[in-house]
Amino acid sequence: MSPTNRTVVVTGIGATTPLGGDTASTWEGLLAGRSGVKPLEGDRFADMPVRIAAPAAVDPGEVLPRPLARKLDRSAQFALIAAREAWADAGYTAPAGEDEKVRPERLGSVIASGIGGVTTLLDQYDVLKEKGVRRVSPHTVPMLM
Repeated sequence: MSPTNRTVVVTGIGATTPLGGDTASTWEGLLAGRSGVKPLEGDRFADMPVRIAAPAAVDPGEVLPRPLARKLDRSAQFALIAAREAWADAGYTAPAGEDEKVRPERLGSVIASGIGGVTTLLDQYDVLKEKGVRRVSPHTVPMLM
């Protein structure tokens, strides 16, 4: 078998979208024909020419532990939430307190993002302008990746 002609089996899926915080609610929303697009309300958006968006249905801060969430860009937080759901959906269950070893060649993941890390970039640019270079987070570059 050549490396370009491999059989791939999807064993678990995960999602966090404007329609739902997991695959079940996202799928339900798709089947019902719902839209995740909502009007943007508040003074912050008053001067914008477009005031609609498709915000995520779940705030990652409600799902992830705060110390972990602080080290990740918002896009990476969503990726982690979906990856954990896919992992659980695949039936992964490690014994309590143990990391089950998985052979790297037996595990794959597909993650999609339009532009990950831009929130961190913009936030840290504001910090740079307002407070100076010493106040920029040392986690900025890892959070962008």
